[in-house]
Amino acid sequence: MKLILLTLTTVALVIVSPAAAQTIYTGHWDITAVYEGGELELELGTHMPDGNGGETHVHYGLSSRTLQFGFGNSEGTAPAAKQNVTIGNTSLGNVWVSAANGNSANLLNLPFLGFSAEELGTGWTGNVTFTLKNLLYTGSGAGKLFLFEDEDVFWNSTLTGANRGSFTVGVTQHDHGEFAFSDEGLYTLTLEVSGTYNNSLLTSEETTLNINVVPEPSSGALLLAGMAALAAVGRKIRRTVQV
Repeated sequence: MKLILLTLTTVALVIVSPAAAQTIYTGHWDITAVYEGGELELELGTHMPDGNGGETHVHYGLSSRTLQFGFGNSEGTAPAAKQNVTIGNTSLGNVWVSAANGNSANLLNLPFLGFSAEELGTGWTGNVTFTLKNLLYTGSGAGKLFLFEDEDVFWNSTLTGANRGSFTVGVTQHDHGEFAFSDEGLYTLTLEVSGTYNNSLLTSEETTLNINVVPEPSSGALLLAGMAALAAVGRKIRRTVQV
């Protein structure tokens, strides 16, 4: 009787679910005010090459995408730790803070999220106001969210009603603040935008935006975990056949 040892080569297959395809991990994105069909609306916008050396605006439903901020990477490719932050007279506590500019966001492999009123042209005057109406947090922590710039806190989810705050952008302009998160988990923001068109104040319907905060392990830890998983699979499919 002869023993033949058969070892099957493991092939890793990566299947991307439709839900995963809706998650945004990097890039420059804007919460965008648009005027369509006589209504002011909020959408998620980005710029794409137009094939002629310029750029074109691309929009997605604000609620149809989830922005994922992967903090906690000890390899230096994402902010490694929370920090105690005080802005003006407001203490944000121990929080993760998003990148302050696009270059830093690219280096840290984080989304760079801003606000845009660039597409509001003729008939629009003054500032466009993006208001945080509510926050639903799903997770095991406190789930506090802030938006700040320099010495000003614009959004503070720990407050109630209109006190949660607003961020303003001039018509045809766009701007950025820094987002701060107290805990990992899913933050569902309810937002509203308002502005003046032909001397009349218009306000959008409330729209939700999902932000997922996920601390990431280091690349070394990921490699070890991957090797362990492959070894486990190999043990399952490795077998001895008697002939």
